[in-house]
Amino acid sequence: MKKFFACICMIFTLVFGAVTVAPAAVYADNNSNTTDNCDGNGSAFFSLKPWYAGVTESVNGNCEVKSPDKGDGEGFAKFIWTIVLNILYDLTVMAGYLTIIMVAWGGYLYMFSSGMADRAEKGKKTLMAAFIGLAIAMLASVILNTISVILIG
Repeated sequence: MKKFFACICMIFTLVFGAVTVAPAAVYADNNSNTTDNCDGNGSAFFSLKPWYAGVTESVNGNCEVKSPDKGDGEGFAKFIWTIVLNILYDLTVMAGYLTIIMVAWGGYLYMFSSGMADRAEKGKKTLMAAFIGLAIAMLASVILNTISVILIG
């Protein structure tokens, strides 16, 4: 059972590690006159969205935050929810990165316990907590994407 558990931990560590270092696809811009990227998609750091993604527009070549609609309140609500969902998205991405770190740390503790039962148990608990955290982060991501489709469209 220990070998199976260690094998599963190593597979998850390798898979998630490979996904973390894999490069993002970059495509050529069809419009050569456009040199600015107002949503910050080109400047993403570790796939984190900037808070202003989706609420900016290009005005005379400069990126400016859009003015929320002040008439019916629906535009203002959409504006605020876009910012809130961008921040929540970043938090779920950071939770995924933390999970990868914790899986690696728990695997390290478990594999280098040198037969000491307390160290092996600590490694197992760390791995179990990391996998539970991963499940919660994935569920939060699904809920967040569903909410963003409903609220923002």
